[in-house]
Amino acid sequence: MSDSLKQLKEKIYDEGTIGQLLDELGCTDVRINSGRTGDDLVTARLPGSSNPRGAQIYLSENLHTELVGEGISGDIYSLVGFILYNCISFDDVRSNLFQIKTYICNALGYEHTGNDFTKEKQKTDWNWWLRDIQKKRPKEYEITENIVLSQDILREFVPYGWEGWYQEGIDVLTQRDFGIGYHIPTDRVSIPIHNSRGELIGVKGRYVGSNKEIKENKKYSYIYSCSKSIEIFNMHRALPYIKKQKKVYVFEGAKSVMTMWAWGIKNAVSIEGDRLSPVQSKLLKELGIDIDLVFSWDKGKDEDFVNNQLRQIKGRRVFYLYDNTDRFKDKMSPVDRGREVFEDLETNDKHIYSI
Repeated sequence: MSDSLKQLKEKIYDEGTIGQLLDELGCTDVRINSGRTGDDLVTARLPGSSNPRGAQIYLSENLHTELVGEGISGDIYSLVGFILYNCISFDDVRSNLFQIKTYICNALGYEHTGNDFTKEKQKTDWNWWLRDIQKKRPKEYEITENIVLSQDILREFVPYGWEGWYQEGIDVLTQRDFGIGYHIPTDRVSIPIHNSRGELIGVKGRYVGSNKEIKENKKYSYIYSCSKSIEIFNMHRALPYIKKQKKVYVFEGAKSVMTMWAWGIKNAVSIEGDRLSPVQSKLLKELGIDIDLVFSWDKGKDEDFVNNQLRQIKGRRVFYLYDNTDRFKDKMSPVDRGREVFEDLETNDKHIYSI
């Protein structure tokens, strides 16, 4: 483990901020359980759980953590990774460490430069009466950037749209706007990924070959990889329409965004997954206080999940679409049954999020 990650755990332990972090994560029933030396621990109920001791964090500099019933044994990074990014293995946590560390520092108001954290022990908090005010102040995230790729790599892809999406309502002009192509070596429809400035940073592929195992387990993968959690798909195209409409629709996947574009609704973006990262939250907030954020998750997410994701966004008008009448089957996008059903969903089942 890097020095900065170790120092961050030590800082949490030294300053006794584990309770504050659990509160920020939406955990409840936080308790300190004292026992024999070395056995003191903090227990808490995980969001959406019925077990009041589902999270158990041992009070030592390592902050060893057990998530009872989830089969997860690790440290505080495992806890944050599980709640925010559905991390269930060490590799999952490792691949999300930047986002996990960023979230913790933001949640606890820790300032740091590079990998350095202050080593000071906890002091008397003479400004305790300011804490509620300080928690309402805007917090900043570190943001790294994906490497910008040469446009020349797009020559590797046949520049035609895919008939399968055309049959599903994504017309040829829309597919051309999004640069949809075909990658012959991998039998994948290609989707260029750009950053908010419109620079090419990756290429995602949708498998359309005949291998059943790939279709079931690896339908989408990156031909040219990038970190999706620090980008918002289609932001560079959608921005002028977002500013004009004073509203942005936020979906899980690129296909939903392209479907909306084909309908003439061009103020839509995607977070390329179901978990909103801290950096994506920051990018959405930077659109301005006059922009309504309308989140549109696929069917199957319960309201606890939705609330846990949206609690990262404060000081904005935030809405979410939630299907209460079984318009959709599990895992269906809100656009999968056509524009009329989507408009009915927005008219009758759009809810405002309140903290």
